[in-house]
Parts: sequence; C-alpha cells; structure tokens
Amino acid sequence: MHLKNLEIGKKIMASNAANILLFLCIFFSFLSNLFFYKKKYSLSIYSYNLSSIFVTFSFLLLIFFFYSSNFSISAVYENSHTLKPLFYKLAGTWGNHEGSLLLFILIVSLYGTLFSFFYKNNTKFKSWVIFFQNNIYLIFLIFLIVKSNPFDLIIPTPREGLGLNPILQDPLLIIHPPFLYLGYVGFSLTLSLVLAALVTKQLNSAWAKISWPWVMVSWVFLTIGISLGSIWAYYELGWGGYWFWDPVENASLMPWLAGTALIHSLLVLKIKNEMRNWTALLAILTFSLSLLGTFLVRSGILNSVHAFANDPDRGIFILLIIFFITTTALVIQISFSSYFKDKKIYFFSKESFLSINNFFLLFFLFVILLGTIYPIFLAAFGETISIGPDYYNNILAPFVFIFLIAMSIGPILKWSQNIRLNELYFVFIIFLMSLLISYLVIIFTQRNELILFLGLASSLILIITMMFELYKNKYKIKIINYPRFCSHLGVGVLLLSIFLNSYFSKTKDFEIQIGQTKNFYNLSLNLINQNIYKIENYLEMKTDFEILDGKNVFTLKPSIRRYFQPDQITSETSIKSTLLSNHYLVINLPDLNSTIIGARYYYNFLIHGIWFGLFLIIIGGTLSVFKKRN
Repeated sequence: MHLKNLEIGKKIMASNAANILLFLCIFFSFLSNLFFYKKKYSLSIYSYNLSSIFVTFSFLLLIFFFYSSNFSISAVYENSHTLKPLFYKLAGTWGNHEGSLLLFILIVSLYGTLFSFFYKNNTKFKSWVIFFQNNIYLIFLIFLIVKSNPFDLIIPTPREGLGLNPILQDPLLIIHPPFLYLGYVGFSLTLSLVLAALVTKQLNSAWAKISWPWVMVSWVFLTIGISLGSIWAYYELGWGGYWFWDPVENASLMPWLAGTALIHSLLVLKIKNEMRNWTALLAILTFSLSLLGTFLVRSGILNSVHAFANDPDRGIFILLIIFFITTTALVIQISFSSYFKDKKIYFFSKESFLSINNFFLLFFLFVILLGTIYPIFLAAFGETISIGPDYYNNILAPFVFIFLIAMSIGPILKWSQNIRLNELYFVFIIFLMSLLISYLVIIFTQRNELILFLGLASSLILIITMMFELYKNKYKIKIINYPRFCSHLGVGVLLLSIFLNSYFSKTKDFEIQIGQTKNFYNLSLNLINQNIYKIENYLEMKTDFEILDGKNVFTLKPSIRRYFQPDQITSETSIKSTLLSNHYLVINLPDLNSTIIGARYYYNFLIHGIWFGLFLIIIGGTLSVFKKRN
C-alpha cells in the first residue's frame, strides 16, 4: 500500500510540475506586458524570452511522458500505448489536440524569441513586435490551460493507453505536422511585424527588408508541410491520389495562397515602396486563415482523416480567438492606414502584373474557402451538401490558364514603366511554340480535350519562358534571379504534371484469388502468394502480385494490417516507380469465408513531376530567404 501511494504521489508531482511550468509561462507573459506598458522595453523582451524557455521545458516534459508511457497524464493515455514503437510514441506528442496546441504555442514563442535575438536595431519597434507576439502567445496559452491541458491527471492510473490512430503511425507523420506548424504559426510573427509597423508608422521598404526572411521562412515551411502531407496521403491512404480537396487539406492551402500573394506584395514594397496597405491586409488575412485551419482541425465539426478533436466547445473558443485577433488587427490597420498613400501603378509594368497575380491567388482562395465553409454552414442548419473535386476543377481550371500566362509575362516587365510591344517579341514566339507542342501532344495521344490543350499550353509557356530567360542570361550569372527561376519553373512543372496525370492516369477495380491472373491495360497481374504475420503491435496479411508489363516483370506487395490498440484496420499500398509513372496496388480486407481478395490498381502518369515541381518551389523559396536584393 505504501509503495502504491508513493507511486501515485510521484505521478501527481509529475503532473503538478508540468502545470507549474505552464503557470510560469503565463506569469512571465503577463510580466512582459506590464513592462511594456511601463516602457521598460528591454525587460519586456527579457520576460517574454523567459516565458518562451518555460514553455519549451513543458513541451520537452510532455515528450518525456510519452517516451516513458506515463498513462497518468491524460494526453499520453489517450494517444499512446506500450506496444507502440518509440518514434510513434514521440509522434503521439503532437498527434492529438492538446499536444499539438502546446506545439503551436511553443512555435509562437520561439519565433518571437528568434526575432528578438537576430534583430538588433530599433528597440522600440522590436518591443512592439514582441508585444503583439506575446499577446497572441498568451491568448492560446490561456486557452490551453483552461480547455485543453495535456497534463491533466488521471487517478487511478490506467494500465494501458488507448493508442495512436494507426494511419498516423508512419515515419512521414513524425515530421509532417511540425513542418506544417512552423509554416502556420510563423505567420503570427508576420502579423506582429505588420501591426508593429503600422503603430510605429514604419511600414516601408526598410520594414519589408526586415520582414522578408521571416515571411519566406514561414512560407517555405508551410510548402514543405503541405508537400509532405500530399506524399503521405498518396502512399498511405490507398486512394491513389495526391490531393483530395479534403476540408483540412484546403485549410492548409488557403494560407499558402494568401502567403504567396503576400510575398508578391512584399516584393513590391521592398523594391518600390508601394502596395503598403495591400501588404498589411494580406498579412492579416494569411494568419487569420492559418487560425481557421486550427479551428477546422480542432473544432470537431469535420469528419476527416486529418481531424482529431471531438469537443465542439473547444471549436467555439478557437472561433472566438480567431474573431478577436482578426478584428483587432483590422481595427489597427484601418486606424493607421491613412498614413500610407500608394502611388499610381502603370498598367503594363511589373507591379501591375504582380497585382494581377495577387487577384488571381485571392480568387482561388475565395473559391476554396467557399467550397470548404459552405457545407459546414449548411450542416449547422440540418442540410447536407457534398462539394467534391469537380467543383474546384471546373471553376479554377479556366483561371489557372490566365494565371500561368500572367506569371510568364510579369517577370520580364520593368518596374514603374510601361513596356513596348516590340520588347515582347520572344513572348509571341514562346506562345507559338507552346501551342504547337500542345497540339502535337493532343494529336499523338488522340485526347481531343480543350482543358488538356489549354493546360499544356499555359504550363509550357511558363516553363519555356523560364528556360529562355536562363539561356538569355547564361553569361550573366549574377543577373539571374535563381529564387524566382526555381519557384516559377516549379509551378510550371507542377501544373503541367497535374494536367498530364489527370488525363493519362488509369484505374481498375478487380477481384482475384491465389493462382489467378487478371489482364487489362496491356498488363498481366498474378496473385502468387498470401500470408499472415504477427508484428509487434498489429497483424499483417501480406500478398505478392507478379506483374508483367510488356517485357518487364516485377512484384507488388500490398497488405492489410489489423492493429491491436486501437482496434483498427488499414490498407498498405505497394508502388513500383518507373521513369514516367507509378504502378500502384492496394487490396481490401477479404471476407473471412472467402478466398477472393478485392483489389484496385492505379497507373499514375508523371506523378514524379508533381513531386519535382514541389521540390523546385521549395528550393526557390529557400534561396529567396537568403537572397540580397538591391
């Protein structure tokens, strides 16, 4: 009995220690505000950094609780199990509502701390940035303690945990959420920078140069997070695709679109000291949409593989936080925007085309926002509507073509002056080349679809324009804008690959049993083996399919897993990569009284082009973080 009481005492102490750290975070955060109001700016920043240190310790302590399987801690009990491998125990730290919210708060604090460390000039401006960052941090910290404390104690302590969702037990899911959060949350610092610039009346090109690397770092992290999520969904979910227009996927895409528009406006502000109000509004919009993604994941209103909250009350609190932060930011922007007057922008100048691109990005954003929010709004009134890929594809596709052409023309224009048509002669040549190549592809493949033709032509216009610019400046290495070259080329490759993948990929559902052969699409599939294996925390039924593709023979090994805790069944895909395509096979759980297995085969054309396009975009963004502009 004494040993049992001692054990309970230790667990209570562990929970109390973690909660003490959280309360110290709040104390020093409040202290930071107090010092700021008293104009003791250095002490305000110092107190904020102390709070950041304590929240870091609290997150490390949560990681330790997951590592040691301390099931007296509520977050550990609900999202871990002793049978889980170590890496997935650690992933469980942020694979749940409470832990991910603590990670969110940690990243908010770290961005502010890093800015306070690297920015050495203008103490007053820096203190305003930290003031706004601190209050964003404080709001979510209070919400964590009141509604979502990961360190709540469970007495008596359960012997075992409930386990982590099996589809989250994947190596890529260990790094995907942190990268996504580094992007989402990074835009909190962008908002703080904008609000500080508005209040101190320093929203100018000098401010843009200070803000540029922070905006780009957040955008790059968000791009990496979205890309990793797309790759994970492709091979893990067994749906054969890379993007499903899932509401939570859309929630990550919306701040990315707003952030991309923000980058273009920030570029104009940095070089020409124009588009100041646009930049401020886009900064507010970007972080507000990042918070909207937080709301959609944690509100409990979505049925998604990405959503992991089941308490709508929390969603209401998050919605109130979004409203408060966005409204406050807009009030500050409206109050101080009259100090910034922008000059006239020439219609056929670089600035005008950057503005045009921003309008297209915001239009795409509005279409996606409407498709994501409208079904949720109707559901609140008892109505059900399903918005799928056809809605997005049919509305967005025609405008994507114009957007790609504008992306091709914009970079070759000049700042603050109209360009003469005779200086665009090579653009017409590129247009003709792209139209001819696209027409030949249509004729050769016998796919007489207008959308395919326009998609190929507009993508090729952008790709060939970028390659022509590289060739034209091949002896002027310092003139080449490598960040823009990589990112724009990446967009061209990405969209070209998406169009080709959409029209030339194939799918086939079939049933098969051992020894049987199926023939379709000039392929021969033979199920040669089927076995069941006992792994540490699941049973796995593995199959071996021998595939004959022309003269090439290879084996695909799709499987079905049944996890013990929680009791859940997943399909594991098997993929064979070739230069231009993927052979992709997934099986269904067979009937216990049947020897027949259901399967689905995908031929995914040019899927590697999609990953390569995303890689180029990330490289371009990363180079832009460090590029110095005159």
